[in-house]
Amino acid sequence: MKIGCIFLILACVQPNVAQNLVPNPSFEQYFQCPGSFNPAGSNRNFAPGWNSPTKGTPDLFNRCSFGDAGVPHNWAGVSHAHKGYGYSGIYVWLNNNNYREYLQAKLTDSLTAGRTYGVEFFFRLSVYSKYSIDRIGVLLSDSMQLVPHDRIWAVKPSFTHILDSVYSKKTALWNRVYFEYKANGGEKYISIGNFSDNEEIKKFYLDFSQANEQKLNSAAYFYIDDVSVVPMGTPEPDTNDLAKHPDAKPNEVYVLKHIYFPFNSYELMPLSNQELSLLLSVMQKNPKWRIELSGHTDDKGDNLYNYNLSMNRARSVGRYLVQNGIAVNRIKTIGFGKRKPLVPSKSEEARAVNRRVEAKFLEK
Repeated sequence: MKIGCIFLILACVQPNVAQNLVPNPSFEQYFQCPGSFNPAGSNRNFAPGWNSPTKGTPDLFNRCSFGDAGVPHNWAGVSHAHKGYGYSGIYVWLNNNNYREYLQAKLTDSLTAGRTYGVEFFFRLSVYSKYSIDRIGVLLSDSMQLVPHDRIWAVKPSFTHILDSVYSKKTALWNRVYFEYKANGGEKYISIGNFSDNEEIKKFYLDFSQANEQKLNSAAYFYIDDVSVVPMGTPEPDTNDLAKHPDAKPNEVYVLKHIYFPFNSYELMPLSNQELSLLLSVMQKNPKWRIELSGHTDDKGDNLYNYNLSMNRARSVGRYLVQNGIAVNRIKTIGFGKRKPLVPSKSEEARAVNRRVEAKFLEK
């Protein structure tokens, strides 16, 4: 039982599994079960959460279909999904033609400036394609794109995945694209496709292919599945950490990152002793200083409960100082509840950062 309690307590300071910000990431959801390829001029919103940023027409495939858009058998080839029962498909190259198709989705949350995100998806060359190419790209942008043509989208992608070889047994299977992206801040959309012009790419004619799909005789067509944009680590707001700045200065706010409480409790845990000792030493070295301790909670719970909890946590730290010889009149405690989050997000990682006690040293 004690082991379970310790795990629950540490959960407030350990990041949980991060949430994928891409809606319908495996193309399992559909407005209606697809029957065939999307015809020219069809609606840009071809699947829930996904649209075409250009006038190109991406396709949706699902096991529910008994027509040309089935899984594993469909008009473009034969392939099981990387996961689940569905995937999408796009033209990435067409011989003597600049035609392209792209996928675009609005993320469930905007990216935070300076934070790193893991971006991943899987692609596979359709077996009825007579050509293969060596690349595919990803664009992260702050606004929806609606390009008025179906040609190459002339924009610099955030990342281009380039294969070591144009065609091999590896390229004929599901291939993983992964990169880490440091956000500029405000990015809300992800787009996938071939952003390179015909002079840049390497192409290869698959003369051994026995396929005879007219629409793919002069084309490279990729299936796309399992798209994800996942925040990495804990957000790092611009704050002073007392443990990193033991030579504290007056009139500056320091976050006590290593002071811990059990869930819904204001009893100090033994894990807090090192940070508490550091706080005590600052007060002992500066006998004319006063300290203002402020407690903060995450956004869960009602205002009154969070206010009382934050106040009691600040008082617990103050009580430790008094018990170790610091005069009561040198200590002020305040509770802010959930009114002053460091990270304006409702993710569990952000909540762990927002649950804290802060210290401000004041000269008399």
